[in-house]
Amino acid sequence: MKLSLIIFMASLTLTFASSLPEIQATSIIDYISQLLFIYLNPIFQNTFKQLTQLVFVFGERLSQTGQHGLARLDKTQPAPWVSELFSGVNFISTQWNNHITDFFANIPTIFENHGRNLMNFSAIKQILHETVENLLGELKKLYLNKINALMISIFADANLLESVGRKRATFYIDELLNGFQRQVSDIFNQTKEQLNHNIDDSIDLVITYWNHIKDRFIGYILNH
Repeated sequence: MKLSLIIFMASLTLTFASSLPEIQATSIIDYISQLLFIYLNPIFQNTFKQLTQLVFVFGERLSQTGQHGLARLDKTQPAPWVSELFSGVNFISTQWNNHITDFFANIPTIFENHGRNLMNFSAIKQILHETVENLLGELKKLYLNKINALMISIFADANLLESVGRKRATFYIDELLNGFQRQVSDIFNQTKEQLNHNIDDSIDLVITYWNHIKDRFIGYILNH
């Protein structure tokens, strides 16, 4: 397989939901960094899309409980909780993009801190798997903390505690949030699998390119 990563990488303009500085491909670390962006960034974006859809489905489910004060009084206007969720999702989006941007920007530093393993591709995969796992933990915590607080606030604004009783309302809220958190965990678990798979694919591409360079170099030495 004949690859021309230098030309390929130089021809790409990398974009993200928030701006990411263009990376000049001048070393194998830069190649890996750019490949990871290409392979991983769409997964992060799709994950946030799934989480956003999930939270609004959850909100719509709550709106079905009209007796709890969450349904729309005016059917031509969105329920009050919709704007609250939009505000919460926008906040999460900003923080999410900051985390992702920092992750990609710091990939060269990750390799610099593990210089002895630079050409040990199995070690590189392991380092990236661990880094991604830590990142996903931070993103999940960010998402759940904000949404949980937001949902509790929405319940409070709807006077749910007073209307159905504190004990019953607390049980109701806990049941809904526990179910929601399980769905969130499922999404993050799927994301982790996809990210690790794409990390391996991107590193395997680098291995193919690296072996190609070595073969050409050895061939040149043998023929001269």
